[in-house]
Amino acid sequence: MAGPGSGGSGPQGSEPRSAASIPRAVLRSWDEAEARLFPTIMARPDVYQQAVGLIQRLLGRLRETCPDLPSLLAAHERGSDLADEVAGGADAGVPPGLVAAAACAMRYRELAAALAAQGRLAALTRARDQGESWAVVEETGSPDRAPFVPYQRIEAEVGSGRALIISIEPDETLSRAVYRLDQGQIDLATGGLQVGEAAGSFLDPDALTAALRDARG
Repeated sequence: MAGPGSGGSGPQGSEPRSAASIPRAVLRSWDEAEARLFPTIMARPDVYQQAVGLIQRLLGRLRETCPDLPSLLAAHERGSDLADEVAGGADAGVPPGLVAAAACAMRYRELAAALAAQGRLAALTRARDQGESWAVVEETGSPDRAPFVPYQRIEAEVGSGRALIISIEPDETLSRAVYRLDQGQIDLATGGLQVGEAAGSFLDPDALTAALRDARG
């Protein structure tokens, strides 16, 4: 099942390649490190500049040495040694392991965004070669598990890059699904996605299907 009103070619019910390339435990550790680090340095002006500067220097090194996710994962395994090397013996006032995790998290988001952009362009190319006018260019989660597990699908018009973003999430009571439709635009040169105006929010999947059909037209 591809969800309400789905159409065109593209990945169905699959996780982004980025999510499958880094263990979930590592992603959680990076999230937890950022959640601990940034409130700490924001509350301590005396270490803020040092910590932020160290993170940026380490991020710069990761950009040079980690062109893909496997190399980033290998760098992560070195842990606090990464931050110590960049710091050159200076004390940033925060644990170097947190600095390293925060820099790895930032580099991961950059690489994940690049992979997602490449995937959108590849999906558009496949659809164009097959003579299709619309393509599913990105899909996260499964509509069968929504809304308990959030779901999102991005469809795009092959010729223009005009995008429609379909998402299913729980309502504020966590008891029923909310179906959202948003507009967007894919850059046909880079694959970058710009999210535009909201096109509607529905409690009935049939209403979403009708709105999606109208939006495609």
